[in-house]
Amino acid sequence: MLTPGANIALSAPSISWTLESSLTTAFGSTAAVALIPVDDKRNSKGEAALFHVEQSKWMFWSGDPSCVGSTIHLDRLPGGSDRVLMVVYRYSNLGPIGQLKSLKFTIEQHATYDLDVSKFGDSALILGEFYTRQGQWKFRALAEGSAYGLSAFGRRIGLDIDEANPDQPSAGNGSSRPNGSPTGATGTGFAVSETAIITCAHVIEGMSDIEINSFNGRYRAEPVMVDTRNDMALLRVKSAQLVPVRFAPTAGCSLGDPVTAVGFPMSGFAGGGAHVTQGGVSALFGLRNDASLMQFTAAIQPGSSGSPLFDVHGSVVGMVTSTVPDAQNMNFAVKSNLLVAFLDACHISISRNDAHTTLTAADIARGVQPSLWKIEARS
Repeated sequence: MLTPGANIALSAPSISWTLESSLTTAFGSTAAVALIPVDDKRNSKGEAALFHVEQSKWMFWSGDPSCVGSTIHLDRLPGGSDRVLMVVYRYSNLGPIGQLKSLKFTIEQHATYDLDVSKFGDSALILGEFYTRQGQWKFRALAEGSAYGLSAFGRRIGLDIDEANPDQPSAGNGSSRPNGSPTGATGTGFAVSETAIITCAHVIEGMSDIEINSFNGRYRAEPVMVDTRNDMALLRVKSAQLVPVRFAPTAGCSLGDPVTAVGFPMSGFAGGGAHVTQGGVSALFGLRNDASLMQFTAAIQPGSSGSPLFDVHGSVVGMVTSTVPDAQNMNFAVKSNLLVAFLDACHISISRNDAHTTLTAADIARGVQPSLWKIEARS
């Protein structure tokens, strides 16, 4: 029995697997599976295999809506590929994966991976990956959510994927959002200059109308620079005098350092004010040793994306970007050194915090209020 993070060695490069959902009519109707060849940095290395776009050179589908399956020839993948991501997703981003209730993945007829997805709010889920290590092919079980669907995830790795059901092409679109209306999204941003704020790229992706608001008012914003690969976006705000945050004087944190996240999670449900959570730095890298991210334990929710992460001196050390659902506060933030490099490329001069006073979470929350903004985006 596999659990998230566990792996199993495969007996041969050609393997078969099956996937069942407790919602037995889902696959091919409201949900589907994608197989995406990538390299070890998750750069796209070929077209995705979808139910309606089979990649006959290296895979073919089998089964039925109650038990979908596939045979994959891993030794025939497109050049430059050393792994295949297996993604379960809802067609056209219409609703969360949680509606599938539970998934049962079986590989080579003996190893199983049972995953309860009933509480997953994401509309796409990386269930696992096939990868090679020192000439041996393996499968690793994952539970990595993509809140805004397969198409948005594809764009982050440089791949254009049509996530619509080919039998119902008008049902929804790639810019719908599970945490609001089908054409809207909310998140958090923080001021980095008197006229600009930074947030996560996935908050505004596919959106044409962006507003920011707080107790200080409501203003229109427009994207200036977007880095989808590292999930960062700089927004210009007109007719507002913003109060920029201050960054840590040196790059990065140390393992175990306490951190505080301040943002606007579950907008419209959890109340309109800012929410504060505390935790610690649990790792200095993201999934697959991604050095651009750090891992932390302060609780986050949908809408927390783009929230600043502070050290005990009230200095920004990161920006909240993602989480692994049901993984006991396995959350990730873009490191401040990458944020600073991005802002420098955008010709934004940041403020550094030289103070050494240790602040409480209440002190940090009060200090950041003038710099913190809720983002509302619509297509």
